[in-house]
Amino acid sequence: MNIFAGNFSLKEQIETPDLDLDIIKTSDTSYFIMGADEEIQTSSQVKEFLEKNFWELVTCDVSIENEDELEILASEYEWDVYECVSFEWPNVDFHDILERFAEWGEVVVVREAEVSKKYWNRVIKADFLY
Repeated sequence: MNIFAGNFSLKEQIETPDLDLDIIKTSDTSYFIMGADEEIQTSSQVKEFLEKNFWELVTCDVSIENEDELEILASEYEWDVYECVSFEWPNVDFHDILERFAEWGEVVVVREAEVSKKYWNRVIKADFLY
C-alpha cells in the first residue's frame, strides 16, 4: 500500500465522491485527502486519480510515500478547521519537524512537499485538523 496525503482544489464545486479514503471538504472547492492505494505509485498517478474522481484540478499538493517522507500521526480526528503549515529554511529536517509534532493531536500528517525555491531542499508541511 502506498500512503498519500495532502490538499487540492477544483475548478468548480462538485458533490464529493464516495471513495474508501479520508476526504475532508475544507471549502467549496478545496479538499484534504489521506489514504492508501496499492495501484497508485507516483504523485502523477495521484493527480490522475483525483482528476478522474473529482474533475479538473486547480492545485494539487499531495505527497506520496514512494517519493516523499510522509508520516500519518492520527487516523481519528474531530475538526472544524483545516490548516497546512510549511517549514522552509536552510537546515529544515523532516524528522525534526515530525518529532516536534508527534504528540500533537491536531497534526494529522507531516510530509515532504515541493523543493524550496529559496534553499533548494524539501519544504516540510504539517496538516492540522482541529
